[in-house]
Amino acid sequence: MSNMGIKGAVIIGILLELLLGAAAAAFYFMYYIHTPTYSINALQKAVQVGNVEEFQKYVDMDAILKKSSADLENIITDNSAMRKKLQDGSFASVCKEDMLYFVANGGWKRSDEITEDVEFQNKIGLKTMSFRRIEYVVRDEAPESEDEENTAEAAEADSDGDKAVTEGATATVGIRVYEPNYGDTFVLKFKMRQMADQSWQLYDILNYGDFVNALMKQNERDMKRYVEKVRVILKNTEDKFAKLKTKMPEINKEWIIESQKIMKESCEELDTLKVPVEAAKLNSLLIERKAIFYDMMDAYYESLSFQEKVKDYKEAAEKAAQAAAKAGKKQKKSRQPNFDSAAAKLDGEIAEVNKKWADNKAEITKIIGSTDKTVARGVRAMRNNDDDAVRRANYPGADTAGDGDGVNPLRPETLPEISAIK
Repeated sequence: MSNMGIKGAVIIGILLELLLGAAAAAFYFMYYIHTPTYSINALQKAVQVGNVEEFQKYVDMDAILKKSSADLENIITDNSAMRKKLQDGSFASVCKEDMLYFVANGGWKRSDEITEDVEFQNKIGLKTMSFRRIEYVVRDEAPESEDEENTAEAAEADSDGDKAVTEGATATVGIRVYEPNYGDTFVLKFKMRQMADQSWQLYDILNYGDFVNALMKQNERDMKRYVEKVRVILKNTEDKFAKLKTKMPEINKEWIIESQKIMKESCEELDTLKVPVEAAKLNSLLIERKAIFYDMMDAYYESLSFQEKVKDYKEAAEKAAQAAAKAGKKQKKSRQPNFDSAAAKLDGEIAEVNKKWADNKAEITKIIGSTDKTVARGVRAMRNNDDDAVRRANYPGADTAGDGDGVNPLRPETLPEISAIK
């Protein structure tokens, strides 16, 4: 064979290798875009760029929220208003709106008002749970032939009872999340189903009830410890005010100064406590308590200053009258300030702020109970900062180091896709 023939054969061989390589790459790509892993990557990208429509393509939010609401309903033991909201779907609607807002805006909607829905969202970790990594992606075994029709029908039904076209194939995805109030990581087991266009969609969380049940129990423990500490601090404060009243029965400026010292100490002690997620309402009431107290002190101070002003005015008027009489002159009449009107206004302000104080105390008592039987003791004796230590003791495997280290990006090479089909 001539040199030209050899060169031509080599060139043809190289071209064939390139063509075969390109064909293999194209075949792999066509296979890959129809895998659960690809859909998970597409889902993450949709969240990163804020594409709500694309996000909803890969997540059946109605199905997940309906199933999750049923799981939550089984966990709630009382007949609270939240149970009704779980049953009628109103809580699911609130959560869906908040989650779509998160995707669109890259963060949760700010809520200054602590509503019942917000409180419950905090309890279940909706807005505090964060992604760590994908643990596995497993394709489920194909259903048996006699059950295939029933399985497909069950997978097709969405939360409204309509039918969504699907091939019937499903997969299980393990996603490790971290919840700071739980104090540990947890692998949530998501279910995915293949849709008519061969993309994959999340539609269920198999062990969501187990996760929330464990989280709520931990939150209840933290709340119980926090309430005990708050009750003791408020009891200490009440005892100090009682002693001050015995020492100074009448309200004067010195009493106001001493009262402010007592409240300052009380607020500083409360500030040292770690506020658990269930204590959002209580914490807001304690913040309100501080503001009301200082409004009350301002009202008392203004009232005392007014009384001194009236006294000074009357003393000056009396001295002027005496001086005029002594000089044998007739005192000129001057218009007297309307002290009664000003006094009534101040009394009304004091009554209003005192009512706010009483109402605030009543609301706090509803949460922490009465302090009557509470034994006053030092704050340090309560070991204020031991909540994390207690949680680590309850959960020896807690992810306490880093709380975010080792997070794997959602890339094909980092997501093991395992097939359960032999």
